[in-house]
Amino acid sequence: MTSVVASADSKVAYIAGHGILVSEEFELAPGIIIRPNPPHFDVKVVADGCETLAEYAVVLSMMEFASFYLEIQEGAGGRELAAKTWNSLWLFPLLALACQCPCNSLFSWSGSERVHFAVATPHTAFRRPANAILASSDRLAWARRNMASFDSLQKDRTFAVALMSYTNSHHLFGHGSRIMQLWSGIECLFKVSSEISRTLAMYSALLLGEGDSNLRYKCFKEIKKDYGVRSKVVHGTVENGEALEEAYSRASKLLARLLSRCVELARVPSTEELDRAALVGHITDKVSGA
Repeated sequence: MTSVVASADSKVAYIAGHGILVSEEFELAPGIIIRPNPPHFDVKVVADGCETLAEYAVVLSMMEFASFYLEIQEGAGGRELAAKTWNSLWLFPLLALACQCPCNSLFSWSGSERVHFAVATPHTAFRRPANAILASSDRLAWARRNMASFDSLQKDRTFAVALMSYTNSHHLFGHGSRIMQLWSGIECLFKVSSEISRTLAMYSALLLGEGDSNLRYKCFKEIKKDYGVRSKVVHGTVENGEALEEAYSRASKLLARLLSRCVELARVPSTEELDRAALVGHITDKVSGA
């Protein structure tokens, strides 16, 4: 069960995460700071701060691969701090889109004299994730700049379902399962019902706005080819191996790029808008009249 902890006697709480590395602290929002080098607690401190043996085992295992953490500050403390800490869990998928890589919350701990812990992820703890990547200041600035748009898009069911497909896919066993989940998210964004391979590739290339027409066509061909891999996975005609792992990586990056583009536009483009873009060659930043 996902949870966070914020003590009544403190005005600060923390959430450890994995996926990115930061070279220095960065203020993501007022009172929310990304910090490097998560603290490594003594096992007795963890044991004293967890309510159950299972929670103790999870926090202890996650502590080994935490790569950064959020410091959440709230002068009012109490419930206000708890609410702000809980809402900060949404910053992890935002950081994932900003940095184009999986980024997950792991566990939370209190800023009180006696440290309390809580497991802050719905996913299994006993799997080592992929190596964390260095997040540039530009990528972190993108997350800060687009936070309001990202929050607003949570109300869009299409975006929310596609984002869930992205975040959940990386925790599935096997690259085949991950590929199917990722392409499910891509299909959700575009609501395509016919000529799926061609249309998905065309809409994706248009939404990404890859430079000139030659680059867009190259992007179209590559995405169409990758959808072919997805079809082979579905029908069980492709073997697991390095090629499948690479296809998973490409599908992951594609969905992250599409979702981040939606965040920049502050909307998920409609089918009509994408069809219009097929004629003019790009998606406009603002929705024009019919």
